[in-house]
Amino acid sequence: MTSNKGFSLVETLIAILVVVLSGVGTLKLYSHLEVEKANALMFVEAKQIAESQIALLQTLNTTGSDCEGKTVENIQSCQLTLSEGSLYSLSVTPTKTLQHTPAGGVAATYAKIMDVKVSWNDRNGTAQSLSLPVSVSKFTNLLD
Repeated sequence: MTSNKGFSLVETLIAILVVVLSGVGTLKLYSHLEVEKANALMFVEAKQIAESQIALLQTLNTTGSDCEGKTVENIQSCQLTLSEGSLYSLSVTPTKTLQHTPAGGVAATYAKIMDVKVSWNDRNGTAQSLSLPVSVSKFTNLLD
């Protein structure tokens, strides 16, 4: 005569295995979400750096600006200074120069289209970058 009360050893081991596997899966999902959240925050910070650089470039021809004294020819040298040991690197590259040749025949640069690029390594160690275009004209923010 056998007793049919309770669970067998095999049933108990299978139940423990199911609980452990679901716990491991949940922890793996949580860690993946944390990495993705950190990567999204890094992207947002990179976007803020790029937008700050664009705002700085667009202060051409204004007084009290960090770009005071710069012309449209050398405006790409006006860059934000990132803190020492920053995760990000910043570059400003001219992609197109717009010139006008008057009747006198001497070409004059009146605007530049530049690419502001912020690069960083994400939490997985993968290189990431964000590029935003900006145009700067010598006729922007003209002083009286």
